[in-house]
Amino acid sequence: MINVSISYGFGKDDRYYKENIPSSIQLALYKYENYQINSDDILHSLEENNTKVRVTHLPLDTLKRPRKDITTMVNEIFERTGCVKFVIHPNKGISSFIPEFTHGVHSQVILCIETFGWKGKKEFRSPLEIVEYLIWSDNRNAKMVIDTSHIEELWFDNKILPFLLKYTSVIHLSNRAKGHGQHLPFNTPVGDLNLVRFVKDVVYRYNWEGDFVLEYMAEYQHKLQKNATYLESLVNKR
Repeated sequence: MINVSISYGFGKDDRYYKENIPSSIQLALYKYENYQINSDDILHSLEENNTKVRVTHLPLDTLKRPRKDITTMVNEIFERTGCVKFVIHPNKGISSFIPEFTHGVHSQVILCIETFGWKGKKEFRSPLEIVEYLIWSDNRNAKMVIDTSHIEELWFDNKILPFLLKYTSVIHLSNRAKGHGQHLPFNTPVGDLNLVRFVKDVVYRYNWEGDFVLEYMAEYQHKLQKNATYLESLVNKR
């Protein structure tokens, strides 16, 4: 099954909204402290709006927090929203964090490791390094997130993409362009990537099933809902 969601932030700058929350979201948590302070408010707002939390993006400081803080937060979000997919950046300490995390959370929860470009200097620096870890660890509660705005273009090649998709549970969909930065609307005419073709290949050529999440920079967020509707039309023509 294919699902389409919008990345929706709570607790960053002035982006703390309680009204007009989209019906299907990636709950984006930027700092653990923000969640700790506002958790009751956030979860109540989601319940009140009948929002489906398809994916949760863990705080950017997750790997710097005590493990108990993170597992308690994840279990609370799972119990209150039913969300089972939790995204994490592959920063220093990720490989030791993963087994501790999966042993401390509900058995249905899946930790999804996000891809970054080689120059990002993460602990896992390419999709293949993430896949290598997943195969080596044989951890059924760990998967990969392909972020189209971060990774090098070589990973879109049809010789390697079908292999990567076998280990991928979430795709963060946004474009990039020289001089314009990353996390642009996925179908922007100035984008360096043909993501409409990418989506069609992923869904119809490779029969991938999972969660597409639209992740845009703040100046493009007004396009999210319209783009989500268009993306749903692309993936539901089967």
